[in-house]
Amino acid sequence: MASGYGLMNTSTAVSVLDERSLTLQLNNGNRKALIPLIDILVVSGRMECAEIWMEGRGLSVPVSRRDLGIALSWYGRYDLHDVMTLDLPNPPDLDNDDYAPTLAAILYMGWMNASEDGSFHPDIFVGISDLDIIAPYFFASSYHWEKDWIGMRSLDSLFAAGGREGDGR
Repeated sequence: MASGYGLMNTSTAVSVLDERSLTLQLNNGNRKALIPLIDILVVSGRMECAEIWMEGRGLSVPVSRRDLGIALSWYGRYDLHDVMTLDLPNPPDLDNDDYAPTLAAILYMGWMNASEDGSFHPDIFVGISDLDIIAPYFFASSYHWEKDWIGMRSLDSLFAAGGREGDGR
């Protein structure tokens, strides 16, 4: 039997291997965290997220809305400089997030949308509609994306292509 077999069937396993720490491990290149993360997502009924992680096989880390906002803060940093001084209200679900003021500025610029209640939903994976909003400002004119999600490397490539063409920042 493999080492760790049945680990996720214990009540203490989920508390030790929580979703955030597993996601962080995957972001840092630890592909062994993939299966425990998939198990947590399936058990919690989040099949779509589990499918996205499985499709990437731990090699392609899906971009969350928070990740996209942070990328936008880098690629659009010159445009955000003045906006950051406006002391904008933070989205209610980002009160304890160090990037809350930056993400509030991203929303103010119209590069991302908040939900109707003003929440940012930082953990939701980025979809085509999120990319379409920023494409005219940051991506090359040949931008085209068909998947329901995007990985970190692919997102970096889109920003880089826009920068080379002169459309990006």
